[in-house]
Parts: sequence; C-alpha cells; structure tokens
Amino acid sequence: MMVRFIGLFIFLLSLPSWIYAQERCGTVQYEKMLLQRNPKRETIGQFENWIKGKANQLKQSQQLRNQKSQRTQATYTIPVVVHVIHNGEPIGTGVNISDAQILSQITVLNNDFNRLNADKVNTPALFAPVAGSFNVEFVMAKQDPNGLATTGIKRVQGSQSSWTLNDNFLLKAQSYWPAEDYLNIWVTNLTDLLGYAQFPVSSLVPGLDNSSNERLTDGAMITYRAFGTSDAGNFDLKSKYNKGRTLTHELGHFFGLRHIWGDINDCTTTTDYVADTPAQSSSTLNCPSHPQQDCSTPKMFQNFLDYTDDACMNIFTAGQASRMDIVLNGNTPRRTSLLVSHGSYPPGTAPNDLGIKTILSPLATMCSGSMTPSIVVRNYGINTITSARIQLKQNSITETKDISITLGIGQETTVYFSPLSLLDGTTQNFDFQIVLTNGIVDGNPTNDLKSITTTTPIVASLPLTETFDTLPTNWLISNPDGLKTWQTTTAQDGRKAISVNFYDYKEIGAIDLLASPLITLTSATSAALVFDRAYANYPGATGDRLRILVTSTCNFNSPTVIFSKSDEALATSPTTYNSFSPTTSSQWSTEVISLNQFIGQSIQIAFEATNANGNNLFLDNVTIFTGNRLDISFNGLDSPSPVSCVTNPSPVIRVKNIGTIPVSDFRAEVSINGGATQSQIISIPLNSNEEKTITLNTINLSEGNNIISIALTQPNNSSDQFPQNNSGTFNRTISNSRDIIPLRQPFDTNSKTAWSIVSQNQQAVWTNASTNYSNSLTYASFSNINHGDESWLVSPILDLSKLSEAGLFFNTSYAKSIKGYESLRVLASKDCGVTFNDIIYDQSGASLSNTNSDVSWIPTTVDDWKKRYINLDKWVGYPTVRFAFVATNGNGNNLYLDNIEFFIDDNPNPVSVESSSPYIIYGGLTSDVKITFNLAERQDVRLQIFNTLGQVVTDNFYYDALNQTYTIDMTDKTTGIYIFRTQIGNQFSSTKVYFGN
Repeated sequence: MMVRFIGLFIFLLSLPSWIYAQERCGTVQYEKMLLQRNPKRETIGQFENWIKGKANQLKQSQQLRNQKSQRTQATYTIPVVVHVIHNGEPIGTGVNISDAQILSQITVLNNDFNRLNADKVNTPALFAPVAGSFNVEFVMAKQDPNGLATTGIKRVQGSQSSWTLNDNFLLKAQSYWPAEDYLNIWVTNLTDLLGYAQFPVSSLVPGLDNSSNERLTDGAMITYRAFGTSDAGNFDLKSKYNKGRTLTHELGHFFGLRHIWGDINDCTTTTDYVADTPAQSSSTLNCPSHPQQDCSTPKMFQNFLDYTDDACMNIFTAGQASRMDIVLNGNTPRRTSLLVSHGSYPPGTAPNDLGIKTILSPLATMCSGSMTPSIVVRNYGINTITSARIQLKQNSITETKDISITLGIGQETTVYFSPLSLLDGTTQNFDFQIVLTNGIVDGNPTNDLKSITTTTPIVASLPLTETFDTLPTNWLISNPDGLKTWQTTTAQDGRKAISVNFYDYKEIGAIDLLASPLITLTSATSAALVFDRAYANYPGATGDRLRILVTSTCNFNSPTVIFSKSDEALATSPTTYNSFSPTTSSQWSTEVISLNQFIGQSIQIAFEATNANGNNLFLDNVTIFTGNRLDISFNGLDSPSPVSCVTNPSPVIRVKNIGTIPVSDFRAEVSINGGATQSQIISIPLNSNEEKTITLNTINLSEGNNIISIALTQPNNSSDQFPQNNSGTFNRTISNSRDIIPLRQPFDTNSKTAWSIVSQNQQAVWTNASTNYSNSLTYASFSNINHGDESWLVSPILDLSKLSEAGLFFNTSYAKSIKGYESLRVLASKDCGVTFNDIIYDQSGASLSNTNSDVSWIPTTVDDWKKRYINLDKWVGYPTVRFAFVATNGNGNNLYLDNIEFFIDDNPNPVSVESSSPYIIYGGLTSDVKITFNLAERQDVRLQIFNTLGQVVTDNFYYDALNQTYTIDMTDKTTGIYIFRTQIGNQFSSTKVYFGN
C-alpha cells in the first residue's frame, strides 16, 4: 500500500539539525510527514482542484459573496478545547499557562479573523481595498464529549518535558477530544517550531479513503511562549511573537490557507491559490518598513500567512476569507461538522434531560452464563428527575423498566435490568434507550440511546494449536479504529501466518487485539503458551509493541500482562527501511510462557499489537497446552558461513529450550558429507524459553562443497517430545581463492572462477544469463515459487591490509512485480567468511527495482540498470576480507547483477573513462595532472613522457593498474607540447598533450 520515501523520512527525522533557531511554522514539514506516512493522502493539486470546483459552484448559485461587499451570513461558531501539556508546574507558571493567557489568545483569534484587530489601521492603503473578514467566533467549549460542563481548558502533565514535530503523535495522544466536534489546540514546550497545524482534506476527491486516518491528530500545535498576547497581561512570551499571531497563522492553515509565497521560492510559479494576494518569492522575516518589492510588485508582508513578527501582521484578504469559507462549508472532514457541534452549547439546557452516560454491563466480550445488564444514567437537564422509563432490547427480547428516582442536576445513578443468559460462541446486540423522563418525552434525544455488541468466546479443548493458515473463526479480533488489523498472510519465506501491517498503519497508538477462545485450566497441574513471532525495526520509528494479555473475565479491561516487548527487544531480524516480511526461519523466534499462575481458572489470551508506523509484526504456531513439555530446538548454524577458508572450524549453533522443563544437558550429533557421526554431550543449562549460542567440537571440511548435518537429541537423557525441530542440514563451501583490489568482476564466460556460489539444499542459485552486458548473473525468481530461497555469491579473500580507503560499485537490474518482491543484501566478513557480521547493503521491492513489470524481466538497455556504491573504509587494514551478495526469492521477478568493481579509493563519483579508451589524461598548470585507467583486467603499465626534443622527462611504472587514478608530477615542467607514451602489456600508444592553461 505504501512505498517509503527514504530520503524524505530521514530529512524529517533530522529536523533539529537544520532548525538552527525556532522555526515560525512547521505546517509544510508536517504535511510532508503525513504524506510520507500515507502516500494516498490528498495532494496539493487534488485539493486545489476541489477548491476551484467548489468556488465555481458557489458563484453559479450566487452563494459566494461579492469580495467588495459586507458579509451577511450568520456567524460561524467553532468550539475550542485547549490542551495544556505541562511539566507539573502550578497553573500560571512555566508551560502550565494561566486561564487569562489562554483567553487572551481566543480574543486575538476573534479580532484577527473578523478584522476587528486594532492594528488593522496599519494595513497599507494599497492593500486596504482587498482586506477581508471571516465571520467566525471561536468559543471555549461549553460541554465536553460526555456532555458535562467544561471551561474548554484541559491540563495534563506530559510524559516528557519538551517536544518536537517528530513527537506529534505521542504528544497529541496525551489529551484529545473528537476532532469532528472540537477544534483541538495543544499548547506545550515545543522546541523546534513555534507551531503547526493539520491542513484540511477535501470531501470529493476519489481514492482518499484514508483521509480519516489523521483524525486523532487534527488541530493546531503551539509553543507556550507564542500563545496569547502581551496586550492582556505580563505573560512569558517571546518578544517577536507576543501578539498571538502564531495561532492566527496556524488556524489559517487549518482552514485551508497556504503561505503567501506558496512555498515555491520562484516568482514564475509561486502561488498561494488566492488571487488578491500579490506574488512573493519567499517569506518575510522581522518587521520591515513598507513598501517592500518582490516579483515586480509590492509585498503584502503584513498578511497573517507570511513570516513577519506578530506586531507587523494585520490582514487576511477577501480572497483568503472566501477560501476559508469554502473549506468550512464544503463538507470537509472535521471542519464542516464543527458548525453543528454540541460543544458550542452549555449542557443542561433542556428541562427534562436524562441521558445514558455509560453501559456497565454487558461489555464487548463476556464469559457465558448469567449476566445482569446495567447502565449509568445522569441528569443532564435543569429539572429534578423523579421518574423514567428505560428500555432494553436484546436481539428479539425487550424489557421496559419504569423507575422512580430522585436525581438532582448533574447527579447519577445505576439502573439494573433482569439477568440474561449468555451462551458460548454467540454475538448479541444490546440497545439501551431512555423512553420517558418525568412522564414525558425526554428533552434531549442525543444522549438517550447507547448500544453495544457483546461476544462470548467458545470453550476450546486442549491442546489448542493455531497455525493461521486461514483466519480462525473461534478467535476474536478487536479493531477499534476500523483500519489496519490482524490478518492472515503468506510471509516471504512461504509460511502462512497472521500479521499486523504496522508499515502502512497511519494511526499511531492504535491497538488491535487477537483473542483466543476460552481456555479451561481448572483441572490442569501445569500449562504453557508457545508461539512464533517475527518483527524488524524501521529506522527511527519507536513504539511498535506486542503484549500478551490474560483475563479470567472474558474481557481485557484489567488484564494480567505476561509478555511485553517493543522495538529492539521485539525485533527478530535486522533493522530495515523495507516493508518487513520474514524470508528465512532464522528471522522467527519461538517464545515459551508459563501459564501456571492461572491454574484452576478459565482464561482467555490476547495478543495486543500497538502501532507506531514502524514495521510489520508476524505471529504463527500458537499452541496452548497442559502438562510439561520437554523440547529443545535447533535454531541455526551461525558459523561457519556458506563460504569460508577454514577447513577445521568449530561450528557455532543456536539452541533454545522451547519446553517447560529446564534442560541440563543434551547430545549434539554432527555428520560431514554423510560420513560417521561425531557425538558430544553438551552440559549447558537451558531454562524454559532460554536460547544460547554453543560452540561444538572441531570438524574437518574438504576444499570445495561440504554437507554438514547437525541433530540435537536426548535432552536430560530423555526423548525430545517434538523432534521435528531438532536438526538441520547445511551446504558449506571451503574456498581459499585470493585476490587483491583493484578488482573487476564483469561475469563474462569463465570470469568468476575465484568467486563461489552457494545455496542450501535444492534451492535455486545465481546463474549466467544473456543481457545487454553480454553475460550477467541472474537470480531467476519469476518462476521460483519457493519463497525465502537464498543464493550466495561470495568473493575470493581480498587483502585490504595495505589500503587506507576502498569503495565498491556494482550494477543491479530488477523489475518489481505484483506477485512478490525480492531482496538483495551485501554482507562483509573480516575472517575470510567464517562469519559475516555486517550487512552493508539491504534493499528489496521498490527500492531495489528500476521499474515495474509483471512479465519475466530481462534487461535490454543501459537504462534498465542501476549503479550502486558502498564505502568500504571500515574494512581497510584487514588481510582476509570477503563480501557476499545474497539474493532472497519472493516469487516476484528476476534479479540481475553485473560489473562488480572494487576501487582503492572511496570516491563515490570517480572520473569516467570512455569504454573504448584504456585511460584519460587531464589537469594542467593550475591543478594536478592525472591519469585515470579503465582496463579490462589488471596489468602493469609503463608511462613515459617525452618533450619535443625527444628527451624522456618522466618514466613511471604502475603495477596492477585497473581503474585507479594516479597523479603525474609535472611541477618542474614548462608550458608546451609533450608526448605521453604508455605501454599496457604488449600494447603501446602515444598521446600528444599540450601542458598549460
């Protein structure tokens, strides 16, 4: 769904490094961040086309006022809630600003938008004819989302002392009211920006089904020292921003206005899409004198949508007011609905108003058996309530209850209905409704009805095993936001599993539950939960989390948490910018959790996924069982790697106890190439759910290919109850081929003999293929249905010990297919391949591809290739370096590799030499004279330079020349013509060169 724009995301994550002073407005950066997180979000062009269409409709219906006439429609009323996210200070100090400071800001807004600001007299006469007013009244909310009286000010101590744009989602989650009913304004210690706002989206652009994803962040954010006006009190405000114009500016964005210079910085294309604001090429800072000239016209730097100091701002134009009018009246999400919000009106205006505050019982999930429905009702009216008729509908059953009560204004009571029976595995609807209050129809129907759907889980028999090949009907999924949630999928390694797509999930902080059937442990003596998980971090994203909850009440309001991991602790695979899907078994981790604390109870278990828009989370093979389990798992061979130089390595394996019984010892059995088994007893304690790395006895491998078989047996000198996970077979190649750099590998026929190609078992391998580069290596994935297959291409041992810098170039060609996607990793080893501990390149899918294609891909032109570069300075100084190019299959499309080239410098942009020429000479008197070679293979080169008298003035030898650049000493040479004579192997050539300027 979403492709990550990596350069943009890094730019956003590094905001503090480029904001040297507090930036006036972060709305543009914020909108880029939202678009990066959600590429389906509306573009500027789409929004502007909608605005233009709306404007034309209003003109045709004569509903758009003449820009020179006075406004005649009723005042728009917007309810405001100000969330003060403070650091625990007393009210009126520090971030916890006073009510008076907050109210002074509301006064500024009403004056500025209605052109009642006293400093409107400072608007230059040139611009006065186009000055406009937006007939809006901002009011502090009078009732909260529960219908209770409020001042519209919500004070919350934040979870951190300062905030930046990158904290947007976390900060707004500290306190929030529904954005369709309230204009949310957050005030806090914002350190990188003065403020920012969320731009509106249109109502009619097709394909924007995700626009509602940003509901929980909609509103404006302002730093506390730019909120309010010094005209109303001695508040702690920045001197340049002490008139409250920061929020005026940001709410202009909130209602659809763009910066007056259009954020283009070019007079020929700049536009804010408003006709009566003059063109500007850039923002205006400070408070200059009028007039200022820009784009051949006077600047309207007094506009609230410029960047001048607060005291210099004083005007919205009529065109800007019309644009805001369109947004507010155009059925835009969370703008138009503000006009009919109950938040603008005080509660309790109806004489007889009994409302349902909350449903106590049933809950969304309940255990089977008898249940007593109950609700809390509140007197929201202005009369005392003495009687009520309340109705409960449960599917086809209706109970009407007449009650006599005495509820004063604002008082509450609980109402109980007759007990009902809930059956296992059923879903039932419950509707509670106030029918009469004080014997007549209730005065406020908006709070008279509340409904809930209740599900009772089925009781499962044990052991319970779920492989998620399909979505199980006896498990429950809770998806409160209606967006991304748990779904079955096929991972890239071919395993069917259940996952949550955090990578494309925009609603930060959203929680989705996957709940098991009811598990009965009443007669058990021991029990445990075993499951597999896979997850990789996305760089810079924090907050993805998996918790496992247990309840004995069939709802998860107050659960017991038995597992909680997030970010690095949750990760089972290296960090990646790509959308993660496990490609091999090594990217899964098995967890074992004891359930003994719940013996004697009936419980439900839920996997709770919390989203931070990081990377994808996978679950598989969930098993719940009673009794003890003796089970050790062979989790992988870490060393030796697929290609190394050591013939007598000591294998390093990973072993995990995924049983419930501690393991004190086990036997490791190793066989090489089908020969005799070497057996050794490993006396290392392994507690339940513990994994350890273990070094085995030395084995003997032969030069060339070897098959290593490893099996773990006899844990605690007994039989393993689940032997299917106890063994593995691996192909390992011993190669002592060596080379030096510079080095070029073009993959022409028989040119890769020093390189090794290895795959495991019967998996596909890198092979030769004909392309526009004659021969290239290809990993043929288009027809390979075995997801997760890997093939390694490993270099010979390279001696980098005498180098001070190095670089690697290679060409890739790949077309992304809708069937799946491949990945390419480059790994580095310092010990001739025994271990490859560094991933120096990792790309897949769209970031790896040149184009999209759903047919078998073959590159035919130079444009079908991408040149890649890796700095190798980290590995210089080491004598036994190896590099591996690892392709992973996703049954998508073919991947091609060619022209691997190692340089003895780290210049990512080396001098280009024509392919038909072996070298190029360049430079002069004012710069070094240099020669850059482009040879097909390493050769010794002799370079002689003759003057016009035939005398040799320079005689240089370059050994093992290939692609290097050398400096030629011409410091004592005079201007004139020289003959450069080269001998490359048995080939001689001469070049006449004029040495001068």
